[in-house]
Amino acid sequence: MKDPLLLERLFCCLPDVVYCLKDRELRYLSANDAFAERVHLGSRWEVVGKRAGDFFPEVLAAHYHAQDEHILATGKGFRERLELLPLRNRELGWFLSSKEPVFNRADELVGIACVSCDLRLPSGQEKGYREMAKVVEEMEERFSESLSRADFAAKAGLSELQFERRLKRIFGLSFSALLRKLRIDHGSRLLVESDRSLLEIAHACGYSEQSSFARQFKSAVGLSPGRYREDYRDWW
Repeated sequence: MKDPLLLERLFCCLPDVVYCLKDRELRYLSANDAFAERVHLGSRWEVVGKRAGDFFPEVLAAHYHAQDEHILATGKGFRERLELLPLRNRELGWFLSSKEPVFNRADELVGIACVSCDLRLPSGQEKGYREMAKVVEEMEERFSESLSRADFAAKAGLSELQFERRLKRIFGLSFSALLRKLRIDHGSRLLVESDRSLLEIAHACGYSEQSSFARQFKSAVGLSPGRYREDYRDWW
C-alpha cells in the first residue's frame, strides 16, 4: 500500500470507529485515535510497529492472531461480525468488526485492514425509535425465552422485512444478532460474577443445550465459556 496513513487520516475523524492496518507479520502500520484509546495509549503513534500481544491479554491477542492468520492463508476477510470485548473496568464493549486483506498492485497480499464500529445506544431521535425501543425492552426482559421475529414484527405493526430494516437502522443489529448479543452479554456476566455451572448459565441465557451456548459464545468472544471464566477472573 503506497500510503498506509491515508486510511488513518480518514478514520481519525470517526471517534466511534476503531481502525488499524497490519502488515503480513501482523505488526501495526497505522491506527486511529480511537484504537489508541481502546488500548490505553496516549497517542496512535505508539501503536506502530507493535503487535496485538503488546496491548491485549494473551487469550484475546491469540484470538485476533488466529483471525489474522486465517485471512492471510485464505485471502478472505469478514464483515460486520458481532464481537464482545471485555474491558478492565468490567464493562463489556460490543463491536461490529470487519477485516479485509490488503493487496498491492502486483496482487500480492501485503496486510490486513481492520475496522470495528462501537455499538452504542441510539440517541432516541431516529424515526420510529420509540416503537422499536419498546420492542427491544421486551427482548431484554424475555431473552431467555424462545422468541420469534414474526411475533415482534407484528407487535411493532410491521412486516418482518420492515422490522429487520428498522431494527438494523436504529440499533445496528438484526433481530437474531440482537438476541444473541443479549444472551451472550448476560452469560459473560454470570461466568465472571457467579459460580453457576455452564449448563445452568446456558439455560439462564435461553439455550436448551450447553453446546449451543458454548458455540455462540466462542463465536462472539473468541473463547469457550470455561476458558473465559478462568482467564478473565484472573485478569480482573
